[in-house]
Amino acid sequence: MKRKHILGVLCVVLASACYGITPILSNAALNGGLPASFVARLFPRGGAEFLIADASREMTNECVVLYSMSIASLLSLFNCLIGKKRLDVSGKQLVQLAAFGGGALAGTLLLITYAYLRIPAGMTIVLNFTYPVFVMLITLVSKKERITAVKFISPLLALAGIALISNASFSGSVNVGGVLIALLSGVVYAVYFIAGRESAYASLETPVSNFYITASACLWSLAAALILGRFCLPADSVMWIILFFEAFLGYVVGLRLLLAGIKLLGSVSASALNTLEPAFASLTSMAVFGEAMGLLKGCGVILVLAAAVIGILTLNREDSKTRSKA
Repeated sequence: MKRKHILGVLCVVLASACYGITPILSNAALNGGLPASFVARLFPRGGAEFLIADASREMTNECVVLYSMSIASLLSLFNCLIGKKRLDVSGKQLVQLAAFGGGALAGTLLLITYAYLRIPAGMTIVLNFTYPVFVMLITLVSKKERITAVKFISPLLALAGIALISNASFSGSVNVGGVLIALLSGVVYAVYFIAGRESAYASLETPVSNFYITASACLWSLAAALILGRFCLPADSVMWIILFFEAFLGYVVGLRLLLAGIKLLGSVSASALNTLEPAFASLTSMAVFGEAMGLLKGCGVILVLAAAVIGILTLNREDSKTRSKA
């Protein structure tokens, strides 16, 4: 393997690890800190009690998304200014950035945080990663494309994986509502993904579109918090630090590593390798929250990830064909 490819793989793996850690930080913000058992394992000599979950510091879902997006938008703006990127956009681009970019991203993140309160974080991210399958299905319906064997197998694998993951719900150990909310987050993210490829703002540079999308998501979350009467401020500096690192790891470090990996490996290989994200999320959830992974759920996770890989490879192949015809 060439040195360039090794570096590319390392970048994508590290990006997936960053994205896999952010669910833990979101959960910590929602719960006002980390589980006492995890803090005790991490700091056996004590002295870190301020990290332990405290009900008085719990934040609402809307405000967790609001503050993480506000921090992400400021970091994105700083990135644009450092890189001397022009922030000029047309009226049409601005409307679509706010609606399909920020609106869909805020919707996805809110649904994910709602799912966190019902099912394990790792399972939530795995189910959210059905989005490539939904992208493929939406494209099939909207563009009336021919159904191929691959386009049939991918949704079938996803359904089988979801069935295995949800199997324990019949014994009451899995919240069906949480599973449905996590799947809905995948549908909304599919809309966000399609808009990013086909909308008027698809031609914008990534740092510029990221700024407008995260700023719009911040405003959507603020509106939701105010309308629902769930606005709150982070209780202390610990909560601010948690929110900062959630935004920093996800929208600065993780994104930069992923873009570097795409440049070194190509979009197809990098996208397929990025399905390690839910695997990392599952592992970190097991480590922090003590979540269990039985045989059936493990098989379900593998099937969902296989469906995601097939979906991503199919979408990238079709993009390549479209570009070659252009």
